[in-house]
Amino acid sequence: MEYTVILLPKSEAEIQVALPSSEFEPHVKRAAILISEARDFEGFRRGKAPYEVVKARLGEHAIYEEAAELAIRRTYPEILQEIIAEKQKSEGEFTPIGRPEVTITKIAPGNDFEYKVKLALIPKATLPDYSEIAGRIAKEKKESVIEDEEVTKTLEWVRESRAHVITVDRPAASEDLVEIDLGIRHNGVKIENGESKNHPVVIGKGKFIPGLEDNLVGMSAGEEKTFTLAVPETWHEKNYAGKALDIFAKMNMVQERKVPELTDEFAKGIGNFDSADALRASVRDGMLQEKREKEKQRVRMLIIEKIASEAQMEIPDVLVERELDKMMEELKLGIENMGMKWEEYLLHIKKTPDELRGEWRQEAQKRVRIALCLREIGNKEKIEPAEEEVIQQADKYLAQYKIAQQAGKTIDPDALREYIRGTLRNEKVFEFLERAEAK
Repeated sequence: MEYTVILLPKSEAEIQVALPSSEFEPHVKRAAILISEARDFEGFRRGKAPYEVVKARLGEHAIYEEAAELAIRRTYPEILQEIIAEKQKSEGEFTPIGRPEVTITKIAPGNDFEYKVKLALIPKATLPDYSEIAGRIAKEKKESVIEDEEVTKTLEWVRESRAHVITVDRPAASEDLVEIDLGIRHNGVKIENGESKNHPVVIGKGKFIPGLEDNLVGMSAGEEKTFTLAVPETWHEKNYAGKALDIFAKMNMVQERKVPELTDEFAKGIGNFDSADALRASVRDGMLQEKREKEKQRVRMLIIEKIASEAQMEIPDVLVERELDKMMEELKLGIENMGMKWEEYLLHIKKTPDELRGEWRQEAQKRVRIALCLREIGNKEKIEPAEEEVIQQADKYLAQYKIAQQAGKTIDPDALREYIRGTLRNEKVFEFLERAEAK
């Protein structure tokens, strides 16, 4: 058996394989036996029909098709392992991805058997000086500071979330929680998503079209009102921006909100806090940690995006398509978690899956470049998580299920460990870059 490896553009390769007829002939004989075992041939027990009988009944072509499949299944894995081992000796890499494309180029009785395999490879990335880039961009890192106003705003949200409500028989006032039926039209035509039943509104919070909440003040339960609002051009909802809208509102319920004061007793009811000052300090610390983490992630992305933009590599289409598949699944899951059907979402945005993939392609290519750069840095710096750490994280993930054994039935443990290994490896690469930036 002989084979030749030809490297192609865009990180693809072609392996050309030739088996002399003497090596292919055993596969032909084996194919005839397998066919005779799988089918009934009159006058013979299964598996006992001679080659000539199988040939006469089904044609030699059927036997050679089966023989080709047997020969490829037998030889290709062996060839691939030899190529990978040879590349590793020379400090190279030959890592196939995706499904190989197999083409039979020569097959005939009495002749050599030849086939070729076209496959995509994980591309080799030529990296810039990533340590220098990390050090330079690290200087852009901002000091995380929490202002008193931010803490106060968060504490106000905590207090608001624990407000007590009482249904009252009086006209609505500022700070009341009301429920309304709402209808919105423009030039007599109903606006998309412009109707809502029993919609909750806290009057005075400015969450709706400017002027709408003001018009609810003074309305009592059961009262209806029609009015017109001029929506600013800068309004964030494009359906409404710059339009004069006719609003119909029916007041269904008025509730008075009693927002608790920020006292020591309130703090004790929130959690393990001795005082309002302790709650305030905890909120500040939590906000500071969150802001620091966001800043860390921001700088990390600046670093790796810069490395990826300067790296040289040829990305095979299969990697981009795989990333697009992942992005599509992420969106589908998000839509379903919001309680909407995928088909309804596509109708709402008036786009097809193919159109979405076209819009996302550039982002998918960017994600692939980043992933390949992280992988290459990890390889160069010999960064790998300890196996104990991988197992520990996998066990922690499985422990989130009520019964780990039951989780094992729905989760592939090997796939989970590989996913966690990749995540930990990327984290360690970023930590390496952060150490490099400090030099």
